[in-house]
Amino acid sequence: MNSNSTLPVFKISNFDDYNNCMKFETNFYIRNFSEHVKENLFIEKPHGHNFYLVLLITKGSGSHTIDFKEYDVSPGAFFIVSPGQIHQWKLSKDVDGYILFFTKEFFLHDFNTEKLTRLPFFNSTFSLPVFNLDEEEIEEIQSKYELIHKEYNNRSLSYEEMIRTYLNAMFIILSRVYLTESKKGQKFNYDLQQLNRYEALVDKYFKLHRPISCYSKKMNISDRQLSYLCKKTIGKTPSQILINRIILEAKRLIIHSNLTISSISEELNYNDTSYFIRLFKKITNQTPEQFRNAQYNRY
Repeated sequence: MNSNSTLPVFKISNFDDYNNCMKFETNFYIRNFSEHVKENLFIEKPHGHNFYLVLLITKGSGSHTIDFKEYDVSPGAFFIVSPGQIHQWKLSKDVDGYILFFTKEFFLHDFNTEKLTRLPFFNSTFSLPVFNLDEEEIEEIQSKYELIHKEYNNRSLSYEEMIRTYLNAMFIILSRVYLTESKKGQKFNYDLQQLNRYEALVDKYFKLHRPISCYSKKMNISDRQLSYLCKKTIGKTPSQILINRIILEAKRLIIHSNLTISSISEELNYNDTSYFIRLFKKITNQTPEQFRNAQYNRY
């Protein structure tokens, strides 16, 4: 972490699991949510992490704030948080469910590198990080959690491979639910994959302010094709997606670091701080300082 940063970015090894002292190395973690919450109280404060988090809520209430947006916690809610996102919890004492962490490297051990980006709920910053399951879907996902938990505890022959198999089955089920809930058909899948490819490139290069043509070239498509798929998929232009990613990073730095606005402007490769402030206000209707003060008052 940057020495100026006040935001903790956790690894799986940072989380306690007293019922299972032998940690699953540093790339996987699964647990009942009530136990997880009691033994890891620091999750109530804003934090990030370098792994994927998936959580099924079965009991309780509260709120879950992810990248400055607040979502309700209730039975049947399924949350997905990707590496780099900032989140925090406010939960009732009776909250329960199943929580699971995994690193990209762990999951992709048995799959090709595009396996995660093909899933409709990972990587896209415009994908909702929560969707609601009905009773039948809850049972189906809960059964997968229990099978994974059994493998995690027993550590029998090829248990890692079995966990990845069950995890992949869970994601297939969730993809069906997500696409149905979002009213997205099979023809949408290709465009979503392309959007995820574009967003992955934006995430890698956004601080360099590269022109859109650089991204379309890397994707082996034309600027026009890139513009068409972005507008068709989420109703935004490639440039809007790029600017939104820059502003999201600015928000994270404004709230979760001790950097001055001028330093944040430089961090994001804007040499003219006044221009950066005008851009931020144009997108958010607040200056960076107004945004910082409003968020501090919330917390």
